[in-house]
Parts: sequence; C-alpha cells; structure tokens
Amino acid sequence: MSAITIGGDLIHYEKLGRGRPVILVHGWIGSWRYWIPLMQRLHTSFSVYTLDLIGFGDSSKNADHYSIEKQVAMLETFLEQLGIPKAAIIGHGLGSMVVLQFALNNPDKVARMMLNSLPLFDPGGLQTRVGPDTRRKLTSNSGGDRYSLAPSIEDVMGSDQTIPSSGTGADKTIVSGSSGIYTPFHELPTVGRPDTENIDRDALKRAAEERRRKQNAGNPLSDLFKGQKPINLLGKCFDTREPEFDKLKVDVEKSDSRTLNLSVQDYEAGEILDDLHRADAPILLVHGANDPVLPLPQPSNDVLDYLTGKNKSEYPLVPVILDDTRHFPMLEHDLYSRLTNDFLTKPDISKIELRGVWKRRSY
Repeated sequence: MSAITIGGDLIHYEKLGRGRPVILVHGWIGSWRYWIPLMQRLHTSFSVYTLDLIGFGDSSKNADHYSIEKQVAMLETFLEQLGIPKAAIIGHGLGSMVVLQFALNNPDKVARMMLNSLPLFDPGGLQTRVGPDTRRKLTSNSGGDRYSLAPSIEDVMGSDQTIPSSGTGADKTIVSGSSGIYTPFHELPTVGRPDTENIDRDALKRAAEERRRKQNAGNPLSDLFKGQKPINLLGKCFDTREPEFDKLKVDVEKSDSRTLNLSVQDYEAGEILDDLHRADAPILLVHGANDPVLPLPQPSNDVLDYLTGKNKSEYPLVPVILDDTRHFPMLEHDLYSRLTNDFLTKPDISKIELRGVWKRRSY
C-alpha cells in the first residue's frame, strides 16, 4: 500500500508495471480494487497507477473535498507529486467526470482518455444548442492552495460591478468597480435599498422554489442519486449471489455515502456534452447497453449525434455501446482488456476494430 498527503488528505494509491503511464480512476461504487484485473493485463507494457478518490477506499473521508472540482485538484497534485508529466487516463462513472474536467484544465497532461459509464442525459434542444464555445473553462489557481478553484471577482461580476464584502453590519463595505473606492455599508443612500418591513415573504419563498426547480431540471444525475447509498447502487449492478458483489462490497462499505450527492451538485446535462466537444484529446466513450446505474439517454441517437457531429474538435470521439453489459465492463468481459490495450496502443483510436459482443456506434 502506498499513500501521499495532498491538501491535508491521505490519498491511497497503487502502482504496477513499467513503461508509459496510465492512470485509472474509479467510480461511485467501490475503489481502486476493481481495476486489479486490468492492471495485471497492462503492467507488462505500462506503468499503471490507480488511486482512491477522497471519500473512498483507504483515502481520507473529508466531505469538504467531495466535489468534482476538489477531486480534480487532488488529481492534479497527485500527478505532480509522482512526477508524471503526461498520461493516458481511464475513468469510470465519477472517475470519468473527474478525468474529463482534469483534461479540460490540463490539456497538456492528457495524451488520451477512455471514459466508461460517463453520466449522459439528453438536455433537450440539441438540434439548436449553441454549443461549447460560450462556456468558460474551469482553471485552478497556480501555486498556493491547490483546492482553491474560485474565479476572481472580476471574472464573475465584471470590473464595474458593486460587490459586498464578507463583513457584517456597519462593517460591511462596497467595492465599486476597479477604482478602489470603499464606502461603508451604513453610508449608502437609502434609494433602492430593500424595504424589509413590507416584504412578501411567501412570494420570496415561491420565487426561491421556482429557482431551485429550474436548477434541478438541469441536474437529472442528482435526482438519480437522491436517497441512494453506494451499497444500494451495488445491488443494482450485481445480484448478491454473484461473486463480484462480495468482492466489491468490502470497499463499498468503506465509502462515505455523502460522496454521491456532494459530487453531483453542479452537474448539468448539456454542459457535460459540450465539455466532451471542448476536450483537446482523443476520447473513447464506453457505455454498457444495460447499465442499471447510469442508463444510456433515450433516445441515445440524439446525444450520440450531437457528440460526433457539429462543433467537434479535431480529436476523434469514438462512442462504443457494449451489448449485454451492465455498469462494470472491466469486470464483466475479458474482451475489455483487449479494447483497452487497443485504446492505449493504436495511433488513431477511430481505427479500433471491435469483434464479438462489442459494437461501435459510427456517424
């Protein structure tokens, strides 16, 4: 067992083999351990690293660091501390979301990525969707606290906005534009300030509920996980009589259940489709046709058309639908290792040949 400390969190990881680096990032159900069969098949040609994300396995349980942004920042520091300048990265479920965002933040560090069971939903309006160009990349701060990912005030509000500070009462100040003028809160003119005595609180409550409803409408992943625990999701993937259930149960029970909701709070169905367009690396997008945890969007053709059609970058995106496969392709078929080896070795992943139960969707 190997471990390093990142941002105060203990991060457990394992390494096997020698050669070009490959990083494996697990999902919401289990830990690094279910990658062992793939590690054993790849280690003769590659240096294979796998780690427990924060909240899973033998890594720290720190709810403040369960968001995608914090997991991405941890992965960035993980590669830095281990001296890995660039790697092929394979993610699964939650790991796919972390890998995709990592690639957007660090395009020079990702040679190619294989995203298994990435949560995909049809947000509607794909035929007229503007596309990814209007979205801003999330970038972490250079140096300092690697977990501090907040954009600057000017980035969010613009340089001419009036922004309250974090003070309270009469100590509150207003920063006006970029002129450096600070006005005490209690000296502001009363014109335009709220009349707190005549507020229609019911109307405010209704407005707040409407805002939450609109926000949640774009977050089907949060609805999917609502009230769930990792052990419940495992029960959807394997019958208790299947050997995989007991093998995964050991590490599933180590997981902090809060990771499910805290990691998906900012998920937006359309944005993740656009993120796939914006990524500057070849992508193999793998999904089980019978995934009971993260089912394919219905009808899936609309989403796949959007991903492989307009606004796609110069890099190939190859979607693969796996027949008779549920949520864990790396555990369900021996052919998965062959697919992965082709992904890692073929100069052009769009030329990967799939046989038997594997079917590639081409458009």
